[in-house]
Amino acid sequence: MSDTEKPPYRRQILDDLFDTYTILSRGAYVSLYDAVGHMTRYSPAYVELFDLPGEYVPHGQDKWSELIHPEDLGRYETVMFKLFSGAQRYCDLHYRVRLKDGSYSLMRFIGSILRDEKGTPEIIGGITINEGLMENTDTVTVLRNQYGFFQDLTAVMELQKKCTLLMIGVSRMSELNEIHGYSYGNRVLQQIAWFLQENIGQYGTIYRLDGAKFAFITEQLTPEQVAEHYEKIRQSLLNGLQVDAIRQNIVSSGGMISITGKSVDERTIFAALIYTCRESRIHKNGRIVSFDGSLEHNDHESLEVIDEIRNSILLDCAGFSLNYQTIVDARTEGIVGVKAIVNWHSEHYGDVPAEEYLPALERDFVFEELGYWILRQAMLNGKKLLEKNPRLLISVSVMQVQLEDEFFIDELQKIADQTKFPLDNLCFELSRGCRLLNSTFLRNIVAVLRSRWIKITLDDFGSGLASIDFLRELSPDYIKFDEKYAHEFDKHENRQIVRCLSELAAALNTKVLIEGVDSQHIRDELKNFPVTNFQGEFFTPPLPLDEILKKF
Repeated sequence: MSDTEKPPYRRQILDDLFDTYTILSRGAYVSLYDAVGHMTRYSPAYVELFDLPGEYVPHGQDKWSELIHPEDLGRYETVMFKLFSGAQRYCDLHYRVRLKDGSYSLMRFIGSILRDEKGTPEIIGGITINEGLMENTDTVTVLRNQYGFFQDLTAVMELQKKCTLLMIGVSRMSELNEIHGYSYGNRVLQQIAWFLQENIGQYGTIYRLDGAKFAFITEQLTPEQVAEHYEKIRQSLLNGLQVDAIRQNIVSSGGMISITGKSVDERTIFAALIYTCRESRIHKNGRIVSFDGSLEHNDHESLEVIDEIRNSILLDCAGFSLNYQTIVDARTEGIVGVKAIVNWHSEHYGDVPAEEYLPALERDFVFEELGYWILRQAMLNGKKLLEKNPRLLISVSVMQVQLEDEFFIDELQKIADQTKFPLDNLCFELSRGCRLLNSTFLRNIVAVLRSRWIKITLDDFGSGLASIDFLRELSPDYIKFDEKYAHEFDKHENRQIVRCLSELAAALNTKVLIEGVDSQHIRDELKNFPVTNFQGEFFTPPLPLDEILKKF
């Protein structure tokens, strides 16, 4: 039966559907294939761009597959087969297509199928976006990039849609690049991208973010279903992907968050995702971590708190202040230093402890501003404290991301010059995360800080990664025991750990600071150990500057 002999209602159905798709596409190219009438309908712009035979092309005269780049043809045919066979109802596919002038452009086809009453595919169609004209596509994996991720996330939030976001981080890519080269590393990323498309692409959109991170946005799957899919993906990647005849065992980590509506900024959600993915990598061996809020708030309230804190940082750290807790000599109990403790207050949420928001913001770009604000404020206040005691040490926590900042040393020196604060009165407490840095890098930056007479404390010693070799090689001025050892000092094993590690530190000419000394009993017990300094509520709670000045 020729095209003109086709039942007229088939043409009418095709045209009606085409008009609907055109309205919804907002300017993108539209194509519909009628599997019953064996006819494809293309938009006029489609015909012009790819030099097609016409708007209505009978089956057999459509040479579309011949226009697809040979490297992408296999992926295209696999997805089309799944659609035609009914194994898949939705697709979000990227591939390169040859244009009228002979050049190739990257296309994104978002399509779905309509089935008849027997479940047989009747019409397959969708919209095609010319990604070659846009800056939201990753050139390595042909996925939407981080710019596209934020575009889509913003759109979902504006429409008040409920969705689940998944971030997948791939570990050890730098090692793989060093061994096999960056070209091979890119092929690994391409294989991972295709694997993700094959396994969850039909349920949402997959993105390649900066570095070796991928994201997934879905409105179709529940958080529980996303978690199930992720675990299968994690196990499959761990078992290995074949890349150029080499089976690569891929170690991944995953973070997840569910959102509804636009009550917070998309950057806040991104920060929470990075936090959960990092927690998965460091503490859960890659198993998924869901953003479930803080100790004081549920997940949605926590996002709102973090969002308000981000805005406060962008407004010159409005609402932030520093409190100070004294550090005393364990023998004389005279004040030898103070620890700067950041505090944030709002009328709605009151005082929010730093441990509730700093981990989620550590990898957010705003954290850089907060970190420098804390340093500047600590030095400005420190000048007033030094007037009372010129030998006083001002102790400030420093996190991993700050040491990784290539401008950190220069900015530190600039702040010291502006405030005229003597750096030999400054002590940096390196957070637990700093131990994850490359050991050579960490030794080098500690050496640079020491060349400026800054003292170094290893914070939370006795928890996480803190080997004897690490202590010997870094040779810090102080080790600071995790406060759990003071709070649970009556436990025999804790007493033994404190005794052994403090004796070791003393042998290596490193001083020992115990925080969490909150009672006379703990203080009296600890005086029997080679401990140099105490910090805790028994001596002074964290206080504002004017109150801590009275202590002198």
